[in-house]
Amino acid sequence: MDQPNAILDALTRITERADIFRHGCEELFGEINLTEVHCLHWIGTLDHPNVTRIARQMQMTRGAITKITRKLMGRAFVESFRKPGNEKELYFRLSGGGVALFEEHRRQHEQARREKLELLQAFSPGEQTAILGFLEGVNLQLDAKLKGRRSGE
Repeated sequence: MDQPNAILDALTRITERADIFRHGCEELFGEINLTEVHCLHWIGTLDHPNVTRIARQMQMTRGAITKITRKLMGRAFVESFRKPGNEKELYFRLSGGGVALFEEHRRQHEQARREKLELLQAFSPGEQTAILGFLEGVNLQLDAKLKGRRSGE
C-alpha cells in the first residue's frame, strides 16, 4: 500500500478507537456521556459560565446546552446561580460530584498529553512540522464541515 493511503488508514483507526474509548468515560464516568463531561469542563474552566459562553466553546446550540445543563443539575453535578443585581442572566458552577468529574477528566487529558508528547520525541523537528501541517489541514476541513452544518448548507 502506498504511504498516503497508509496514513489515512492509520488516521481512520485512531478516529474509530477514539469513539470507542471516549477518554475512558465508560468506566470512570458511568452515567454521564462525553458531551456532558465536556460541558462540565467548560463550566469548570470558563469565567462566569452561562449557556451562551458554553455553547460557543462547544460549538453547539444554546438549546442543546440548556438541555445538557438541566440534566447535569438534575444529577447534582452542576448548580445554577444569578449574580446580585442581574436577575436575567443564569450562570453555572460545579457542585461536589461535578468537581470530581472535572478533575478526573483533566487528569486523563494530562496523561494522554504526556503520552503523545513522549511519542512525538521520536520524530525529528522536520517530521513534527509535517505532522502538524497535516493535522492542521484535517482540522481546517472539519471546521469547514461543521460551519456548513450550522449554517444549513
